[in-house]
Amino acid sequence: MIRKSLLLSVLGVGLLSAGTLNAQTPDGLFGTTEFKANSLEALPQWKQVIKTFGDLKAAASACDEDILKCGSQQMTLWRAKIQELEHAATSLKIREINRFINRWQKATDQDLYEAADHWAAPLDFIKKGGDSEDFAIMKYVSLKELGIKADHMRIVVTNDVLRGQTHTILTVRMGNKTLVLDSQNDSVLSDDFIKYYVPFYSANETTRWAHIPGHIAKGSAGGSDQ
Repeated sequence: MIRKSLLLSVLGVGLLSAGTLNAQTPDGLFGTTEFKANSLEALPQWKQVIKTFGDLKAAASACDEDILKCGSQQMTLWRAKIQELEHAATSLKIREINRFINRWQKATDQDLYEAADHWAAPLDFIKKGGDSEDFAIMKYVSLKELGIKADHMRIVVTNDVLRGQTHTILTVRMGNKTLVLDSQNDSVLSDDFIKYYVPFYSANETTRWAHIPGHIAKGSAGGSDQ
């Protein structure tokens, strides 16, 4: 895990130089300074997952039309939950999707795909479960179907300093708050109250962000004045 975190730190630095980055934002996720780019070229696995969203939509439509075409109990349960929450309040949708998806099987990429790191298509996650980024992606597509705008959400790859491992979460912007949906916690909290996640990078379907911890960014700025 330490080695993977080191590699992701390097990737985070690489994202700063990959493509065109816009002006920095000093009040980013978890108190970081963010650097935004309107390109996903640096995130090929995420790009590949996005290409599978059409397959998920087709399978979901078939299941909704005929339960015999759902293909698995997991797909049937997911479609039932989506229909249950269709007219719910936004805050309830967020809490319930976090809790519901967290019931899926947790498994490592090595066990499922014999790979050190693999971002699974949502259809694969429904059948097999997955690790933290797969949970975050499934929550992303679920909330998107329930009407939450994609540009209000991000897949966030972090360093979990409490457990000493890399961990991926979903964030949702709701009003002036950023809510964290976490496969390790059924509670949905604001990022203001979570001190143990340090983002490496984050992304949605159109944009990626590189992150630098606030104290590092401030130190760099202070040094440049001397």
